[in-house]
Amino acid sequence: MAATIRSMLAKLFHTPEYRVLIVGLDAAGKTTILYKLKLGEIVTTIPTIGFNVETIHYKKIAITGWDVGGRDKIRPLYRHYFANTQGLIYVIDSKDIDRLDDARDELWRMLGEDELRDAPLLIYLNKIDLEKTMTANEVIEKMNLNALRNRQWFVQPCSAVTGDGLYEGLDWFSKVMRNPELETKVHAPTTANKSVDDNENQIVQWLAQIDEDSNEEFIHKFEKHLLTNNTFDHRALLRIIWCYLKTIERKQTIKSLFEYLKLYQHEINETLTYFWIQIVHYACVATKNPMNNFAGFLLMNPQLLNATDLPLSYYKKDTLFSKQAQANVTLPDLKPLPSIVPSSSTSQKMQPIGVSNLDSLNDETFLQEFESCTLTNWSHTMFLRMIWLYLTREGRRTGVNKVFDGLKSFTEKSSIPRMPIFHFTMTYFWIQMIDLAIAQSSKDIKFEEFLRSNSQLLNEGLFLEYYTKETMFNNPNARQEMILPDLKPLPSLIN
Repeated sequence: MAATIRSMLAKLFHTPEYRVLIVGLDAAGKTTILYKLKLGEIVTTIPTIGFNVETIHYKKIAITGWDVGGRDKIRPLYRHYFANTQGLIYVIDSKDIDRLDDARDELWRMLGEDELRDAPLLIYLNKIDLEKTMTANEVIEKMNLNALRNRQWFVQPCSAVTGDGLYEGLDWFSKVMRNPELETKVHAPTTANKSVDDNENQIVQWLAQIDEDSNEEFIHKFEKHLLTNNTFDHRALLRIIWCYLKTIERKQTIKSLFEYLKLYQHEINETLTYFWIQIVHYACVATKNPMNNFAGFLLMNPQLLNATDLPLSYYKKDTLFSKQAQANVTLPDLKPLPSIVPSSSTSQKMQPIGVSNLDSLNDETFLQEFESCTLTNWSHTMFLRMIWLYLTREGRRTGVNKVFDGLKSFTEKSSIPRMPIFHFTMTYFWIQMIDLAIAQSSKDIKFEEFLRSNSQLLNEGLFLEYYTKETMFNNPNARQEMILPDLKPLPSLIN
């Protein structure tokens, strides 16, 4: 079974010149660094829970980087994925001194893996563009790096936002990996001395499982109760959610799943069921699926197959299985469910990049590429520009319709990596804020001047003055219809 997984990965990604694992604690900047190196620019990111895989071409070499999320839940599966790994990039948040001990422990656990015992180590000390960050010497001492033996390592301070230090790190990495001695030390995965528990064995079986029916055929079997209760396991639950999300909108997915799930479960836990809908939907957006099928989706998100531990990383057990959670959707009490909308802190750091791209396309070309879904990148500033253009050119009534129709099409068809999904309430909020700003601004001005006069619009977290995060992100209806603010009313021309 493990050989089947490695065979699928080999066919999917072929054999790279150099295979590199990119790891680190959550929010360290792994994904931002990966796409900065891949695209040369900052892209809007949301936390990774599975794998992101990209090939980076640098100085005549090809490096395939595996950006890993969900560390705790998928660590036992590493050896199935990372055969012949030739290098390790470890990303540390230079401001996160409180979790440096956790970062040290995680790194040393990784270095103990047989598959990585000779892999050179590049440590990116990220976010040095911020104030009061740790120095390289401080990190070397506290991470106990001088105790490393028989391994080449290097600490490179960097900023994923500005790009400073990233290519200097790759220079060192590429020289080390070109060393002929390294090629003879690459290790295939070993399983002889590793214990495999029942849970891991089940996950590996599910990953290797091949589906012979189409998405539509599986939905038909599910709704006609043609699947036996024995075969409708956790993998089948994930698959029906995935199939629904691929064929119908989210709102209808929720309705259909709860309606037909009664055929297979006598007592439905509404909170747990909604949890899996949210997690599958999030994973669809957060990770690429090069195979474009359910098997490929699972291959890039194996942590979803952990039916027990994953929900309990968000909910206390007593909360998740309480009578209240059984009957009604209950919010998590350990940490919030992952949101498809990026955080405002990330967006503010990325804002200058979006502004600098404004001059690359004139208004006509920008709208044409937006409507044909051929734009090559997307940012909050571009989102504002699109709304501003439609409202100023078409008026509010027609402009609003064009914003909603265009954005729905763009989010569904765009090939931009990690493109956020359409969110009705969020979109209406920004329409209202931009429309108000237009009414209060001078006529016949360019978009750049409009932004300078209304700089408050550059704050992606502006909606938090009107909505709680729970209402905007955890209310399933907010994505499909307009939900009124729960903190204070939206401003209008009347008030």
